[in-house]
Amino acid sequence: MNAGQEKILKERLERLKNQNKTLREKSAVLRKEKESLEKALKVSQKLLNDIPGAIVLIQDGKLIFINEIPRTQLGYNEEEIIGRNFLEFIHPRSKEFVRNLHQRRIAGKSVPDQYEAFLATKSGEPLCCEVRVRKIRHHGRTAFLLNLIGLDEKKQKEKQQMQSEKREALIRMASGLSREFKDCLSIVDKQLPILPNIEYAEDTGYLESLKKIEAAIEKEHLIVRQLDSLADFERQRPGSVLFDLRKAVKDAVELARQNWKEQPENLGGKPHLKTYLRTISPVEGHPEEIRDAILSIILNAADALPAGGEIYLTTEENAGFAHVFLQDNGIGIKRDIQDKMFDPFFTTKGGLRPGLGLSLAYAAISRHGGEIEFINLEGQGATCTIRLPLAQVNPLKKAGSPKKRINNSRILIIADEGMVKDLLLQLFVRRKGKVTAVSNTRDGLKALRKNKFNLVIADLNTFPHDPSKIITKIKKIDPNLPVALVNAESKGKSSRALKKLGADLVIGKPLEMDRIVSRVSCVLR
Repeated sequence: MNAGQEKILKERLERLKNQNKTLREKSAVLRKEKESLEKALKVSQKLLNDIPGAIVLIQDGKLIFINEIPRTQLGYNEEEIIGRNFLEFIHPRSKEFVRNLHQRRIAGKSVPDQYEAFLATKSGEPLCCEVRVRKIRHHGRTAFLLNLIGLDEKKQKEKQQMQSEKREALIRMASGLSREFKDCLSIVDKQLPILPNIEYAEDTGYLESLKKIEAAIEKEHLIVRQLDSLADFERQRPGSVLFDLRKAVKDAVELARQNWKEQPENLGGKPHLKTYLRTISPVEGHPEEIRDAILSIILNAADALPAGGEIYLTTEENAGFAHVFLQDNGIGIKRDIQDKMFDPFFTTKGGLRPGLGLSLAYAAISRHGGEIEFINLEGQGATCTIRLPLAQVNPLKKAGSPKKRINNSRILIIADEGMVKDLLLQLFVRRKGKVTAVSNTRDGLKALRKNKFNLVIADLNTFPHDPSKIITKIKKIDPNLPVALVNAESKGKSSRALKKLGADLVIGKPLEMDRIVSRVSCVLR
């Protein structure tokens, strides 16, 4: 070997030593990173196992992760369960149902993300669970993350919640009764000491004291009657008659107006009540109960108008039922009291009213086989719907005809989230229309390009500054598609002006349900 070759060999050896040193250093770094990752993995594994809930991960139909809680509930250890087909752990009574759901989910079809199913324990016993599913990506492939909730545990929590709510309602009712009876006893306690000191029965003081005592006794009797009414709200009372619901509504309106006349000026502005009452076929029951129920709802709406405002009351008949709609533009119903509205003696009026009104209204409507429902937009008002079955005597022939025209019609609603959108959805879905609802004109135009519709109905407040541009774009997509605008007067344009801009139908406030149905039906026809 000559000197040149020896030099080259030394240089190569030196390079190999340097490379070996570098590799050792990298190996040490990788070893530390591996140890760190293994440690982090163990921590993550422990966290997942310690989660206070059952977590399962499924990929390619197999269980690739299950934390400790469901393993304990099913009676398996980790080695016995990981890598097996998840259907092996579904009880026979739910297996076909779960298999079909899983196949539809894999195929991309619409399936519920939450359902109930029976799992099978190691001993073969069924374990009822609520299953919540979410589709995720795991190592670049589709997987399904499941959260399992044992229904026995859930029902126990619901039972505890229900008991707590019952206690609150009982305390509230006891407090209300105590307040009412204390008022009555206070009157009696004040008047009884006076009576022995009065010499003659003709004395005006004596007669005045008797009247006050009689009034207190009558108030006690009224409370007892109201409580009796709540106690058997599902039982129909004897003496039912056929009556005119329209007249009952008118009487309630008159009583409400009389109530407001007697209201002191310092209690705030007076509501402005407008009525649009259509003739309705007879209803069977007790007119005074329905009148009082409607009066309670009117007064409740007035309570939501501390500075005054508007209340719209409309009636209509459809498909064998009478409907009373009451809309207000007040402060709405706060979320924290929506579930307590019909509780006896629940009130937000600080003692100005005993809080039995809505409870009695609910009892009366239920006793007549009807329903009462509130649609709320907090801060922007509420709508109450009363639904009562008509008596089977000479129903209006026209009741079913609008439904037939709306039935299966494809209707696009363009409206912001709120009362108008909720009312229109309820109105057309109830009549079996195929409804699509969007919150802005951009999404509305997108829906029109993808699907065929029979009608577009839009809240004018959803449109930008110039509604004619949007109407033009709609007509460009489908020249024969009718466009209806609601809340028309809110933009300061007359119906005639809006029709000149291309609208086929213009509907102002208040939203009269039967009129909307009739006019929309004509357009669809």
